[in-house]
Amino acid sequence: MKRSLSLASGIAFVLLAGVLHGQTLWPGTTAGMSVGQVQRMLPDAHEPEKAIDLPAGRGTELLDLDSIVIADRKFKVRFFFKQEQLVNVTLVATGEIDEKEFETFRDLLRAKYDREYSTTSGMGIEVKWKAVQTVILLTWAPPGHEQGSGTLAISYEAPIPKETDRL
Repeated sequence: MKRSLSLASGIAFVLLAGVLHGQTLWPGTTAGMSVGQVQRMLPDAHEPEKAIDLPAGRGTELLDLDSIVIADRKFKVRFFFKQEQLVNVTLVATGEIDEKEFETFRDLLRAKYDREYSTTSGMGIEVKWKAVQTVILLTWAPPGHEQGSGTLAISYEAPIPKETDRL
């Protein structure tokens, strides 16, 4: 019973991460928010010890949340900004993730966003959904993988809205 309750709370959390309108990234955050706006929404968010950059200049990590729990798994949350505006929120699981747990998170995302539009596998698995303009990306490297053994990340990325796109 306890397992089903935590799974249900995990599903509820992922559902909250859904698109309220085209630019929603992660609960309470939308593309284009400033660092200050994100900090007001999430007071525990702080500057990272060592900021990282997304590939191809898509953004720089300027805020972190150390630990949240989704479906009994701890995640670190990273907030990436470009031109001082939020463009990406990435959740990175702590600890090793096996295939069964990866499938649980894939199924949670499928429950919210329906079938993915893209799945790529090779050294790991990358699954993509698109909700309006937000791209949701689930990546997993299996245990024993040389680059991040048993790692799982969920990212929400959207373009910075133009002034004409804002409501």
